[in-house]
Amino acid sequence: MQMLSKVAVKVPYLRNLTNNRPTLQRVLDNIGWLTFDKIFRLGVGLFVMGWIARYLGPEQFGLWNYAIAFTSLFTAFATLGLDGIVVRELVKHPERKGELLGTSFLYIIMKKIVLVKNHIRLSI
Repeated sequence: MQMLSKVAVKVPYLRNLTNNRPTLQRVLDNIGWLTFDKIFRLGVGLFVMGWIARYLGPEQFGLWNYAIAFTSLFTAFATLGLDGIVVRELVKHPERKGELLGTSFLYIIMKKIVLVKNHIRLSI
């Protein structure tokens, strides 16, 4: 049984709303899982950031955050709209699926290498 389906069984309004509506039930289940995922990621992120801050100390943690912020500024420019272009080209030319996905994967890997290299250089 799905997560929100269990809740829907216990709440009469939701039970009446989702009766004989499997699509709505799936949508509510997905909303529940996405909400859980977001809360879980925030909790883990808070724990990890606290752990890193404590391990590095104030000065090193500040440098580390500066490097992350600097790298993040250029992440938006690094994609150069690749996501939209790849989707559009896959729809137009499905027979070129391997070539398009392979090329975009290689581009993303190269971009990540450059960003990580700059991140490490700024951290040191």
